[in-house]
Amino acid sequence: EVTFTMSGTTDGGLEFGAAIDLDEGNVALDDDSGTTVYISGSFGKLTMGDTDGAIDWALQDAGTLTSLADDHTTHVAYFGASGYYGPGDGMDGEGDGQVVRYDNTFGAFSFAISAEQVDDGAGTATTVTGAGLDDILGIGVKYSADMGGTTLNVGLGYQTGGMGVYTNGVAFVAPTTFDNADVLGVSVGAEFGGGFSAMLGYMDFNYDASTDFDFTGLGLSYTTGALSLNANYGVMTAAGTPDLDSWGLAANYDLGGGAVVMAGYGSDVDAATAGDQVQWSIGLGMSF
Repeated sequence: EVTFTMSGTTDGGLEFGAAIDLDEGNVALDDDSGTTVYISGSFGKLTMGDTDGAIDWALQDAGTLTSLADDHTTHVAYFGASGYYGPGDGMDGEGDGQVVRYDNTFGAFSFAISAEQVDDGAGTATTVTGAGLDDILGIGVKYSADMGGTTLNVGLGYQTGGMGVYTNGVAFVAPTTFDNADVLGVSVGAEFGGGFSAMLGYMDFNYDASTDFDFTGLGLSYTTGALSLNANYGVMTAAGTPDLDSWGLAANYDLGGGAVVMAGYGSDVDAATAGDQVQWSIGLGMSF
């Protein structure tokens, strides 16, 4: 996996750029989902492509750091702020995968609005009630404040549109049933002295006709010198369905010069398979 980033500035001070993520396994599929472009100035910032919708932009993820195969952030109930069906998915990516988001900052407050088409705007996909799937629209707000040496970060977001239905305690599996839904989420994070930080997040998913569920995540991180650690836990709850929970661990050791030793672990990485499926990795990440 290689990421290319580019940026520039016009004579008038307008900033623009792009990021292209190349994944070896997807080259033959001509996958362009890892491409993002942006333009920003005094008016704010406009981003389009493989970027976060407003609710994922506003809420804090439970996982920090990096592991080679994202082991600590690909367990079934990982709280990735955008919800179910895999970290980074949920409503984001349920449409055509191309999100457009506008965001701006005013002092300690930031806000964003976002949109993503479902079925490329063709409107042919249908819900469990036979109605068409709605395009995905979102709004998010963030607040950050220094409270005597502790930095407090609060995020609140709302998103609505078509998404896969959560059934039978199974996440991380491509859904075959879809419904329109509303998602409301909030997260609170704090950066304490001594290298400690923590977050708690909650999301409530309400379908038009299918079983609703909620999603809670907890993340703890610690840094001392070159060593950084993260532990995160998530649980999903729906009426008439067993709770689905899982956890992840990550450790990074900075060798300097852009080289980092990375280790990651994830529990319950496949909810569709019986038994406690786990994965882990260890290796060297390089930045140039």
